Amino acid sequence: MRRVFVAVLGLALAATRAQAADIGIGPYGGVSIPVLNDLSKQGTTFGIRVPVNLIPLLTVEPFYAGSTLGDAEENFGTPITYTRDGGKTTGFGVSALLTFGTGIFKFYPLAGIGSYKFEREGAEDISEIGYNLGLGFGVSPIPKLMVHVRGEFNMITNGDTAVKAANATVGATYAVFSLP
Repeated sequence: MRRVFVAVLGLALAATRAQAADIGIGPYGGVSIPVLNDLSKQGTTFGIRVPVNLIPLLTVEPFYAGSTLGDAEENFGTPITYTRDGGKTTGFGVSALLTFGTGIFKFYPLAGIGSYKFEREGAEDISEIGYNLGLGFGVSPIPKLMVHVRGEFNMITNGDTAVKAANATVGATYAVFSLP
């Protein structure tokens, strides 16, 4: 998976040599809500994105993501309550954004793929490919700076099951390079 990530990033950077492009970097954070999972509660998500705007309509965005889900309490039908670790996820990958709008406002659907690791105390770690789909909205208060609000659905496949979460994030990216 790392080879695929490096190859996609290399192609994205090589493509920018042929046309005008912006390359940015920016952190994000937000809330992560488990979907169809009673073993975890709402938690946090965070990460960093490196958007590479290839053409006005297409942005390729390598990313690093992490999340920590909240612990769940269970009593298993007894008077004693047990606390179960909610788990944490780390991953890296690349998303494609189909950007609409110019100037100050942008709207974009996105889809991505990555390599993820889900860890939980007392359970076997899951290291698998994951997918994300979502919608985002960006506002640029000053040139080169974009503030993003996104809603995403993430799914890490694991045989017949999957670890799924809905994420709502806020972040900002700064265009570090503008290539002619």
